[in-house]
Amino acid sequence: MGVKIGKKGLIRNIASLSVVQIANYVLPLLSVPIISRIIGPDKLGVINFAASFVAYFTLLIGFGFDLSATRKIAADPTNKENRNIVFSEVLYCQLLLFSVSLVAFIICLLNVPQLKVETTVTVFSFLICVSTIFTQNWLFQAMQDLPKVALLNFASKLLFTVLILLVVKEKQDYKWYPLVFNGINILIAVLSFSWAVRRYQIKLIRIPFKACLKLLWNEKTIFLSLIVISVYTTTNVVILGLYHDATQVAYFTSAQRLIAIVQSLLTLPLYQAFYPYIGKAFGETKEKGMQIVQKLVPLILVFTGIACLAIFFLGPWFLVLFYGNKFAPATAVIRILAFLPMIICISNVYGIQVMLNLKMDKYFFYITGAGAVLSVVLNIIFLPTFGYIGSAYNCLLTELFINISMYFVLRYKGLNPLNRKYFKVLAFREFAKPFSDKLLRR
Repeated sequence: MGVKIGKKGLIRNIASLSVVQIANYVLPLLSVPIISRIIGPDKLGVINFAASFVAYFTLLIGFGFDLSATRKIAADPTNKENRNIVFSEVLYCQLLLFSVSLVAFIICLLNVPQLKVETTVTVFSFLICVSTIFTQNWLFQAMQDLPKVALLNFASKLLFTVLILLVVKEKQDYKWYPLVFNGINILIAVLSFSWAVRRYQIKLIRIPFKACLKLLWNEKTIFLSLIVISVYTTTNVVILGLYHDATQVAYFTSAQRLIAIVQSLLTLPLYQAFYPYIGKAFGETKEKGMQIVQKLVPLILVFTGIACLAIFFLGPWFLVLFYGNKFAPATAVIRILAFLPMIICISNVYGIQVMLNLKMDKYFFYITGAGAVLSVVLNIIFLPTFGYIGSAYNCLLTELFINISMYFVLRYKGLNPLNRKYFKVLAFREFAKPFSDKLLRR
């Protein structure tokens, strides 16, 4: 089965992934102005704290296969035998990791007071781990075949938006929020899993337990990198929830979520669509891959820069309009994190598009590990006194450190991700025109 790797296929995938991100963030947020006013900051904080805690288990089950498995198949997408082996390895390993996660989750549920008090919400939140097993979007990435996945995601989030407005009528209904959300995710994940097996004629191969352990050991570097990334992302919310009340969690996460909409709409479609595309270019020659990266950076800076300015000036007003006056203290977080999407987009180019495609996994791990250490130190300094405001400054300073460190490591290795000539207007327009024309025609 062939794949489309050219610009037309790339544009199609960027557009499809943009739909996925709109579905993932914008559609559910259509219900947030109503839901947040019904349940209030305290219960919204409970939901977000539980979701952040469970994110550790989804991270374990995912184990970085979105990157490592994609890389294995994208290198030779027409190889059916390799596709069957990789798919089977990922599935068996994820089932093993789910079993470990379930045991660890039960232990945490019985011993962490903040989780024990909200047992129902926590258990419902853990259901996302089930959908993680069946969500094989990495395969669609590798095969450059994403439109149908986008359609399924759009349908799931539309269904969630409708159902959650019907279910949550009073404050005590907050506990049904994660059940509805994750129940729909499981349904869509199973449907997409079945479709992938038929679409790519997947034949499951039995993978021995020892082989699973060997694979997990071999892929540990990327996974450990994702773990340390979670230290300066998800962990901020968890630590904030352990030190302060759920209302402060709500202030931080409500602003963070609005920032995440922009960040996700800009970052993930580019990262997921360009990763196998640039990977193929790097597979041909290092110079060809770097040239594409150099052309991509100015494009990212322009679009993310405009978006970040809009966040800085309009974000505080939109947050209060969106969540209600009870969330007004969160407007300070919006201003602090306004330029985070641009910083993270560029970091993704340096780290994901260049370092991982060139097998510089260890450097990626060292930098993100240093960022995790910095984040822990900043948490110790900021959180006790400044609470959710300290969490915001922690995020900003950590991401800046990682961005700058990646740039200097690449330069040290003789790789220049920035080329002055591609910042000229004519060069920028020449690179951007095929993409913009195609998107306008859509």
